[in-house]
This record gives sequence, C-alpha cells and structure tokens, in this order.
Amino acid sequence: MTEKLIAIFFLVLSVTYTYDAFSLSFGSFMAPKAGFMPVIAGSIAILLALVLTISALFQKGCKETGNANADRSGRKLIFLIIGILVYLILFHFLGYRAATFISLFYLLKVTETAGWVYPCFFSAGIAVSFYFIFSELLGSNLP
Repeated sequence: MTEKLIAIFFLVLSVTYTYDAFSLSFGSFMAPKAGFMPVIAGSIAILLALVLTISALFQKGCKETGNANADRSGRKLIFLIIGILVYLILFHFLGYRAATFISLFYLLKVTETAGWVYPCFFSAGIAVSFYFIFSELLGSNLP
C-alpha cells in the first residue's frame, strides 16, 4: 500500500511541476528559453511516474527482507553519495568527459552491474554523447 501511495504522490508532483513549467516561455529546439528544460524534465518525470504507478498498482505485496539486505543497501547508499561527491572534485580537475566516465563507471560497479565491459562502454558512451549534445548541438562550454 505504501508503494502505491508513493507512486501516486510522485505522479501528482510531476504533473504539478510540469503544469507550472508551462507558465515559462518554451522557445524552440534551436533557441530554447527558460521553460524548455523544465517542460522536458517534467514530461519525462510524468512518464516515469506513470510507469511506477502502473507497476505499483499491479504488483502483489511482498514482505521486507532481513537486516542483512538492509545493511547492504545502506552501505551502497553511502558509496553512491561518496561517488557523487568525488565526481564534483574530479570534474574540477579532469574536466567533464574524464570525470563523468570515471564516476559513472564507479557508480555502475557500486550498484553491482555485472561484468566490466558493459559498464566501461556505457560510461564512455554517456560521457561522449552528452559532451557532443551539449558542446556541439547546444553550443554550451563544458570543461
């Protein structure tokens, strides 16, 4: 029941956020204005919240696991927070591409992504593709 309420809460929150984002000027893809990213982010949030809500409504209830799994997930959370903080430091010294690759690779391994090849290629792909999107297509200066 709690999962259903949380999913519905996020759906309502996403719809409210997107509704407010439409009050800003949107612009276009070639000349985005203040409302461009909030509307895109809100739309994606609505889609994700819908998926979460639908899966929560059709999911059968499950009992909580033991303390061993709770301790492992607590440790994972600490390692994830450390990884994000290290990303901020690496970003300053190494630049966007290298810091994103290293940090994303670390975060994928902390969350127990299987193997080494997939996290390596995924991290490299994300770092290069986002650099291309922001640097080349949108004309933003990234370090």
